Amino acid sequence: MIRLRGARAAALPTAATDSWLERVSRRMSSINRTELLIFSKQMATFIRAGVPILDGIRVVREQADSKLFRWALDGVAQALEEGEALSIALSRHPRVFSRLYVDMIVAAEASGEIDSILDQLARHLERGDSTSRKIRQAMLYPSIVVGLALVVVFILITFVLPSFARLFADFDADLPLPTQVLLGLGSLGERYGLLAGAVLLATVLLLWLWRDTRPLRSIRHRLVLRLPLVGRLVQLGIGSRFARMLGILLRAGVPITDALDIATAGTGNDVYRRRLLPVRDALFAGEQLSGPLARTGLFGALLLQMVKVGEATGTLERYLDDAANFMDDDLDYRTGQMVTLIEPAMIVVVALMVGFVALSVVTPMYGILSEIR
Repeated sequence: MIRLRGARAAALPTAATDSWLERVSRRMSSINRTELLIFSKQMATFIRAGVPILDGIRVVREQADSKLFRWALDGVAQALEEGEALSIALSRHPRVFSRLYVDMIVAAEASGEIDSILDQLARHLERGDSTSRKIRQAMLYPSIVVGLALVVVFILITFVLPSFARLFADFDADLPLPTQVLLGLGSLGERYGLLAGAVLLATVLLLWLWRDTRPLRSIRHRLVLRLPLVGRLVQLGIGSRFARMLGILLRAGVPITDALDIATAGTGNDVYRRRLLPVRDALFAGEQLSGPLARTGLFGALLLQMVKVGEATGTLERYLDDAANFMDDDLDYRTGQMVTLIEPAMIVVVALMVGFVALSVVTPMYGILSEIR
């Protein structure tokens, strides 16, 4: 395991010595993905240069902007001073260091390649940050249009349609289905709008508070794998991470069963963790890796073929790295495709929504005008 080197530092502040106001302020603050990205890159550079881990953490701590991040790094430094492993010290701050991040540090401690793992974490965070920026940029204009469309629809349903409804009733006009649907929504909103809003807000708040409990986490992990477009991207990311971690551990001489346990934990998804458990039993029974992996149904043909070839040639770790590289390239390509499709898809949604409202109002008006003529 990775232990600190260097002199002991002065006592660092702990949660027990913090004031109530400081604890509240820290709880309200958040960690920026960019700060974690910079931390990973800098620590990898420090370790390659021979800088003690504790000294590197102190340097990054002084540069951090987030109160939460500075507090977490203080706690990590104090835990390292007390002789804890880096992964355990990081795991004590789940709001800053995710389970995936900690699991990959466990792999680094087992393989001794902590700088390489930190570089991979930095690339993973950088890719996620780049994707998030592209998605936000692609959704900015459509989101503004959708917001304005929702305001217009709300005004029409709340103020305009009720007046038209009285007009339609006076002329005894036959209302088409779209108009009936909108009038029904307006009536429901008038009667139960406040109650529905309160229930929705309470539900969202409870889900957010309990988001890290095991049942909700398992549901979330299952759902994200089944989402259209996004699910395939998540599967590619998990497959790439699994293959790369397993390759690093095998290259470092870690036994394949132990390497599989660590790589499985590093997938960051409960579905993968559960369905990969029988693979370890199959390895103990004398099977090779490719067969049990194929039976899980979690990985694509590319990774399975690479594992089979690697086992046949005795260079499994090299082929796992190649498979991870291929999946990373595929992930970048598919992410670009998805971002390209977002904007036109949102515009189509807005057009359908506005068209539905316009049809609901205009169609009965044409019926009334026809009767007058």
